[in-house]
Amino acid sequence: MMLIAKEPFQMSTLLERTKSVQELKKRAAGKTPANPAEVAEAKKVLKRLYSWDEIPEWQRDNDYILHGYVRETCSFVETFKSLFYMHNESVNIYSHLIPALGFFTVLLLDKSTIKVFETTTWKDHMIIDLFYSGAFACLILSSSFHCLKSHSLRIATLGNKLDYLGICILIVTSMTSILYYGYYEKFSLFCLFALITVSFGIACSIVTLKDKFRKREWRPYRAGLFVCFGLSSIVPIFSGLYCYTFSEIWTQIQLFWVLLGGVLYIIGAVLYGMRFPEKVCPGKFDIWGHSHQLFHFLVVIASFCHLRGLLNSYELVHLKMEGKIVS
Repeated sequence: MMLIAKEPFQMSTLLERTKSVQELKKRAAGKTPANPAEVAEAKKVLKRLYSWDEIPEWQRDNDYILHGYVRETCSFVETFKSLFYMHNESVNIYSHLIPALGFFTVLLLDKSTIKVFETTTWKDHMIIDLFYSGAFACLILSSSFHCLKSHSLRIATLGNKLDYLGICILIVTSMTSILYYGYYEKFSLFCLFALITVSFGIACSIVTLKDKFRKREWRPYRAGLFVCFGLSSIVPIFSGLYCYTFSEIWTQIQLFWVLLGGVLYIIGAVLYGMRFPEKVCPGKFDIWGHSHQLFHFLVVIASFCHLRGLLNSYELVHLKMEGKIVS
């Protein structure tokens, strides 16, 4: 999402508008004598949700979502309060906050949530925890961004950077963890692919966080770098076809789950890019069902697909090590 700079919301204006909040509430409820103009002003101050035309230019991202906006608050307290009423970012917040807390809980309890073999070591816990940590980081940063983006342009810009950083972290931890088991017999190849993955992840994180690389003239290079990052996942698959049979690589890397997760990511990204379905019926999906929400749900489902594949691959490796499956 590109954030467009405009004249910042003045703190003095905010303080002036929120002065004597209790009195304004009484006036809005008609509990104290006031002329109609004062009542109207009181209700305006207490208004929580705004339309597209009422929010600052920098908050405008999707012109097919017409209502349900939390206007710039310049207050962390007011922004936090938005967690407790419905607006057009509520589903985006909770669709990633709840699974993030789930991944964090599993991370703390991983010794009781994975099947333990005689050959299981601390390395297995570390690799699986690596994915749990990456999924948690991605989802919690995304949820935080959608919660805090109504604070101010500065905070929204920072949150947007961290949101993309979370995506980079998830990609790196997802690929590294599954490749560990896919190439457990060829550790040197795993190290090579892990190095490539981490290098791309660091490069994408730098262009995400550095303001210099967020300028318009760098957009094609940023896009190209992220595309290469995504395509780098294909290299281990083709390498696996050279080192193993198709049947072996299908099971060792759990290609079904990996590809299913990738397809879900792509579908979500396409829906988000097309602004579907809100583009078809502007204003009808303001609170529920717009493209960014669908993208969020698909990302969560894809992460669970990857987790299923990772655990299957882990179990397969240890069954082979114990001689219960013949390679």
